[in-house]
Amino acid sequence: MYSIKTKLVSVIMVLIIGLFSFAAFLLIKEKQKELTQNIFFQARSFGELTSSDIINNYRLYLVQKGFIYFNREISSVFQKTLDIDLIQIYDYSGELLYDSMQEKREQYAGPVRLINDQILLSQVKAHNPSLITNEGKVYFLKKSELGEILYVDENENPIESLKALERIKYLVFPVLDQYAVLYHLNYDNLDILIRNDQIRIGSLALLGMVIGLLSAIFFANQITRPIRKLTKGSGIIATGNFKHRVEIKTHDELEILGNAFNKMAADLDVSTKALVYKERVAKELELAQKIQQELIPKQLPALEGLDIAAGLVPAEEIGGDVYDFLKKDEKNTMFYLGDVTGHGVPSGLVGSIANAIFFSHKDKLGLKEIMVEVNKVLKAKSPPNMFITLCLLNWNSELKKLSYVNAGHEQMIRFNSAENNSELLKGGGIALGMFPDIANLILEQEASLNPGDCVVLYSDGIPEAWKNPKEIYGMDRFKEAVKNFGNLDNATAIRNAILQDVKNFIGDYKQMDDITILVIKRTS
Repeated sequence: MYSIKTKLVSVIMVLIIGLFSFAAFLLIKEKQKELTQNIFFQARSFGELTSSDIINNYRLYLVQKGFIYFNREISSVFQKTLDIDLIQIYDYSGELLYDSMQEKREQYAGPVRLINDQILLSQVKAHNPSLITNEGKVYFLKKSELGEILYVDENENPIESLKALERIKYLVFPVLDQYAVLYHLNYDNLDILIRNDQIRIGSLALLGMVIGLLSAIFFANQITRPIRKLTKGSGIIATGNFKHRVEIKTHDELEILGNAFNKMAADLDVSTKALVYKERVAKELELAQKIQQELIPKQLPALEGLDIAAGLVPAEEIGGDVYDFLKKDEKNTMFYLGDVTGHGVPSGLVGSIANAIFFSHKDKLGLKEIMVEVNKVLKAKSPPNMFITLCLLNWNSELKKLSYVNAGHEQMIRFNSAENNSELLKGGGIALGMFPDIANLILEQEASLNPGDCVVLYSDGIPEAWKNPKEIYGMDRFKEAVKNFGNLDNATAIRNAILQDVKNFIGDYKQMDDITILVIKRTS
């Protein structure tokens, strides 16, 4: 395959070789020197401006497992320059903390990555920024009192300056005396510009020669014919016929362009189908959300001696938290609150399955027996990496007795109205769906509940609510809230006060997990 450039140069090469070769060589060399220096100066300035921000975003997001947010910030950094194609973050011990090439889709979770290259290790541990050329020469950069860049060695002794045409492999910028950011340079754009300049010089040569003009006319005909095909093809594509293809056999860039056009048509066909699929999935997700909302109890039971309030705030369209009320007989009413691992559609499905299983086993004799049977079904029917923590309670209105079984769920908080304090009730047990038989791993217990006392059952979305990447609501704050609001007149007021306190704490920060709460207040 011969390029257009090759065809043009072949026709006029004998005429222009003596006249233009030397001038072209000088122009290209000077341009290459200018562009190479510009890339270095721009990359150095870019590193000075962005390295601190990259480390701040690393500590703000990636350290907190917020890979999506960190990856978005790194993508915005790459959009600001075309001369850098790789960013790496190291700490001063020589550990590679992040590699933009390896971690495009997900955060690295393998063994510790240590620097084996001693030269790179010395650059990472250095106080001054540094660079290494494609030939392996290392330069350290030190600013003088007047702001001038000085080239020094590792011990800050002056060395020979970087040559004008030397290409840099990467630059390393230290940050906070704890980290170093590496920027790998890409000279593809420079090479493209140089090639474009070579073509322009060749074109100017052709303008001065009759034979060049004749050749240009000839090749213009060769060029316009496939372009007309492309123009016609684009009109057909515009009507929605993504199956149309153009045939161009010129053995040059126009053939490449024709192949790219055909690939674009195929990609449009695929992307259009994907868009339709996406809209269908969105509708199905909306329907799934409505179905899940129907599973949430619409009306709380009226129980003798108790006042009950509940609430659920999902983190996404589909939540992984569940709660329900099941009446066994005239004296006994069960209620539970559970939290499936994660959130979203998979968790919502497992939660819906759990709802159905509890309903079908509500007539079992005791709480423990119900939990054992539900666990068997969940273990058999749920994915191995999905399980649910849950606390199942029973209120006997005749005996005024509140008993419960905890399956690895958060410890309930009890408010003691006589002593005006809050405390954690005994937890324990193991999550449902983890082991085939949990009969020996769970225990039925009784919660002492006097008139005026209340018990708060909740999912971990409350104590683990984030205010920022470093601060969570926490159990101490949660217990204090129960203590402060436990004396309110009814369970609804207590629930609303606690949820408002959590909301005030979170502020504008994104809710990371489902928030569910069940308040049980004894009235008599």
